[in-house]
Amino acid sequence: MTKLDKKLLKRFLSSKIVLFVVILILIFLVIGFGRESYRKYQLTKEIKALETEIEQLEGKNQQMANLMDYFKKESYLEKEARLKLNLKKPGEKVVVISGDQTQDADIDPEPTQEIINNNLDIVDSLQKKQESNFWKWWEHFFQ
Repeated sequence: MTKLDKKLLKRFLSSKIVLFVVILILIFLVIGFGRESYRKYQLTKEIKALETEIEQLEGKNQQMANLMDYFKKESYLEKEARLKLNLKKPGEKVVVISGDQTQDADIDPEPTQEIINNNLDIVDSLQKKQESNFWKWWEHFFQ
């Protein structure tokens, strides 16, 4: 480069217009960098919140899996069958104790035929009281 070219270049770079343009470019770069930094901060914060939510959902999922395993166990099924369906195991005897009769301490190990007939009558009357599901819906909607 010649001395004239160097002088013109130096003069051009030291002018106020070039200085103003350079400052504007720097301002735009700083603003862009600031926006991207803030966006990165927001994304990091959102990622942490989502990871926390994932951990909570995995914990709930594990609890549900444990509950499902419990519901599938034979002991739970037997308990529910006894309580809700009034079922018994083969070989077991069902004894119904009514609250209005009091007996002494020496109870007969074998129930008498009269007690068995009374219990069967009670069971029959309970079965008659139970209506079918269809009939309950019919009464609900049409009566």
